[in-house]
Amino acid sequence: MVKKTLMILIAAVLMFSLCSCNNKTTETNSPGPTHVISSDADWPTEYAGSDVLPKIQDGDVNYYKLYDRVLRIYIYNVDENSFLQYIELLKQTGYSDIAVETKEAFSGNLNEYSIVMNRDNDTNRMVLELTTPLSWPKEGYITMLPVPPDVKIIQIIGESNSITVIAEDIGKTNFAAYTADIIAAGFKDILVTSDTVFVAENEEYIATIVRQPEKNTMDIGVYEKN
Repeated sequence: MVKKTLMILIAAVLMFSLCSCNNKTTETNSPGPTHVISSDADWPTEYAGSDVLPKIQDGDVNYYKLYDRVLRIYIYNVDENSFLQYIELLKQTGYSDIAVETKEAFSGNLNEYSIVMNRDNDTNRMVLELTTPLSWPKEGYITMLPVPPDVKIIQIIGESNSITVIAEDIGKTNFAAYTADIIAAGFKDILVTSDTVFVAENEEYIATIVRQPEKNTMDIGVYEKN
């Protein structure tokens, strides 16, 4: 019974590569963007991470894409001086831990955000990618569970009603408090409970939470009872 309830999805590695694109052309065969916009002047101010991403002063923003964790922006007509000025603006914003800084490439971090960008010297095209922290899913069965306080989400596997959230291990004491919150949320029939595993169910669903201190992770999921 326990083995059937402790089903943990195998993590898939999200891989994508930069694609060449023509001016004012929306790509149709790129790897699964959740949103694509083609424009002449827009800057992505409404998406996660936009509050830590200053707008470039020069250059034409033809379109941008929002992936699961990556905000990608293509900017045209960016000369060397504009690129270097934007690097300085990023530093003023707070980006540090700089791994690369040249006339054609830059990478750095701001808290949990990381930025990688490059400029093609021949075409003056600049590509910027901002990787943003993951947040608790807002749809699917997982929303029946409370969000662990002060938890860092490392990965989300699956989508909609088949989601496993892999989070940073919150420790023995906080784990006990979190399982109490899950019971209060309606999962009152406890099947398994220990310092590292908690399985409980309500009338229709099973909640599983597995701490893995040796990996410093915690897997959280909710599944139908079938």
